[in-house]
Amino acid sequence: MKLCLLHSKPILLTLLPRQVFTVCLVYEINKGKVSPWHPYFLHLPRSYSILAAFGELETQALQVDYAIWAAQKAVTKAKYEWEQAFIRMKELKLKPPLLTFKAWIWATGTCRQANIEDPVMPEASITLSLKTLV
Repeated sequence: MKLCLLHSKPILLTLLPRQVFTVCLVYEINKGKVSPWHPYFLHLPRSYSILAAFGELETQALQVDYAIWAAQKAVTKAKYEWEQAFIRMKELKLKPPLLTFKAWIWATGTCRQANIEDPVMPEASITLSLKTLV
């Protein structure tokens, strides 16, 4: 993958495929108008209704204990994956707004909502999609 080869260290090899795809998406957005994907990015939604994006108020509004637990777990998992990728994204010298947890949630929502992930075999679909990004 070109993104890994641009740097002396294989910075993306320690991440899960979905994290790699999310980092690649944010990396392309960081390029701005220079990215061939820029026109596509302009048409993406600004937010997504995914559990990881739920705040405390939305989580408590779910009312059912299992639903609240699932939302809290989704946020915890998303924060863990963001923290793992944060160091790598910082090495890519991304703009500060793209390093935030909010940006990470948006980027992961974009990857999932765009049907880029295949629930049966996510690694395969992400790998195929990555070829179009680089």
